[in-house]
Amino acid sequence: MPVRGPRREDEVRIARERLLEQGLLRAFVPKSLVAAEIEQSWRRSISHRVDPGAEPHVLGEIDPGSAILRAAGRILDQWQSNLTQSRLALFLADEDGRIVSRRIVAAQDERILDRANAAEGFDFSERSLGTNGLGTPLEAHGVVFVRGNEHFNDGLAKLACAGAPIKHPITGRIVGSLSLASHVDVSSPLMVAMVRQAGQEIAEALEHMADSRDLELARAYRRFRSARHSVLVMNSETVMTDLPSLAHLDAESHAVLWEKLRQHRWGDDILRLELTALGTEALVRRLGRGGQDAIFALEFTDPGGVEVTEQSAVIAAPQETTAPVVGGMLDALVAYKPSGSPYDPVQQRLTAAAAMDRLVCVVGEPGVGKHYQAAKWLREQTGQEPEVFTAPDVAEDGVFWDDAVAALHDRRGVIVDADSLCGEMRTRLVDFARRLPTDLHPDARIILTERRSATAGHDAETSGASTTVRIPPLAELRDELPSIVRDVSATLFPQAPAPRFSPAAFQCLLAWHWSGNVAELARLLALLPHVAAGGLIQTKDLPAPMCHTSTFSMSRYEQAERDAIVGALREAEGNKSRAAAILGLGRTTLYRKMRALQIDTHERMIAPGPRARTAPVPGGR
Repeated sequence: MPVRGPRREDEVRIARERLLEQGLLRAFVPKSLVAAEIEQSWRRSISHRVDPGAEPHVLGEIDPGSAILRAAGRILDQWQSNLTQSRLALFLADEDGRIVSRRIVAAQDERILDRANAAEGFDFSERSLGTNGLGTPLEAHGVVFVRGNEHFNDGLAKLACAGAPIKHPITGRIVGSLSLASHVDVSSPLMVAMVRQAGQEIAEALEHMADSRDLELARAYRRFRSARHSVLVMNSETVMTDLPSLAHLDAESHAVLWEKLRQHRWGDDILRLELTALGTEALVRRLGRGGQDAIFALEFTDPGGVEVTEQSAVIAAPQETTAPVVGGMLDALVAYKPSGSPYDPVQQRLTAAAAMDRLVCVVGEPGVGKHYQAAKWLREQTGQEPEVFTAPDVAEDGVFWDDAVAALHDRRGVIVDADSLCGEMRTRLVDFARRLPTDLHPDARIILTERRSATAGHDAETSGASTTVRIPPLAELRDELPSIVRDVSATLFPQAPAPRFSPAAFQCLLAWHWSGNVAELARLLALLPHVAAGGLIQTKDLPAPMCHTSTFSMSRYEQAERDAIVGALREAEGNKSRAAAILGLGRTTLYRKMRALQIDTHERMIAPGPRARTAPVPGGR
């Protein structure tokens, strides 16, 4: 470290000003004047066009629950207590260079620090203030000692700061910095050793806070990242990867992929995913235990084959090994740009049914979107809003029949909510549709919407119509949930960006049983914070029962069994004896299975309540 003294402060200031005036290529800074890391920081500051006279600005609110603050709190308390006889102050910054904690030991230094805006919330990154004890360690990835005019910002010239980066012990990523600051006249080189030790203590605290599963994931990533191809390692909550792999996975696709890999019937601990949408494939290995504790390592390769080298052999299968191939698993997930809506098949079936008869019956469980899909089809066929009637409207003599004929003559379709329609009226409605005048618009149709469970049968005799279209419940469309979430959100909030979920939050959505189908999803999105603003939705934003369900890991067989029981209970309107009879089970057996599969017939995630939006959504009726 170059020898320094008060009389040379002017020389340091002149050297820095000369660098600013003459430019990075022409100016020369004597090595005996400042340390190499200081000169390098000066040059970075100039290249970033940092203004030496600028004042620090507030970067934003501080998260009091951040990991670095929780890890450092007790350690900062101890150091502040041990430094009571000194004139040192402690500063902790996050990875953006924002001060998140300040501890002042000597009261007489508080005014100096406040004048320099060295306080919580202010941005001390190198790109903002130039060379300083908090921002420079983040850029230099090492300990620095900045004294007096070595600071790039003129407002910090009265301070001396020893700073150290804080590296996360698991990921190796720099998550913040720590600085010991004093008045330049009372500074000491011992500050460097002290800040290095305090920084190591905070890193150790971060490691102690880490979940054992994260430690295991980090070890797996360190093992596989030497592979020649892009590598991604994940568990149920965390992903560790290199930059090229980020193109293959986002938060929502991680949740869907995790569920598919977890439920896959692993004969061997390796399989190959074909990703035709990306022109690549992934070799997947399962590590550790199964279920929620599993770890999956994905190596993205060219479809021509997996190249095995001395470095990548740890993850790549030997040439003679034939890994099971799963095709198309991620094609609908990559970049989340599906080619169509999950309900396109419903619209296609409506078109086929309408070609056979003027009366079409749309059936499905409550909340699947029968009315929404019927209205959408009629709107696209006729270009007009359909006329909607209820069962009491049909029961009134003369009113419905005249209005329905008028709507059909006007090229508008007709929708009838037939849930409570008696058999006589249903028969009369079928006869009415068959005797309609032939000069009506060819696209005008009458569509009946009717509640029907999956076990009730869907033939023409039951429905009273010659053609029936069933809309599947949301439980049957789990693989399409990302697209459905986007579609419902776009209907509720037309101008808002697509909602963003953390991986853990989206796993909660995948694990939920959705007894209220798309209508329940619409109510959830309408009430969640951040959806309209495009903010990140985390598990803490979701209803507590939904978060609890996500921790309950089920196999594919258990999930199918649970869906069947929930469907039977819904058909039996909560009567367990009737539900047991529908399933062919004894009542005691049904109770046991309900406890094992955590089924509560009275559980309601969101009270029906008033709708937050008046726009129709896919789960309207």
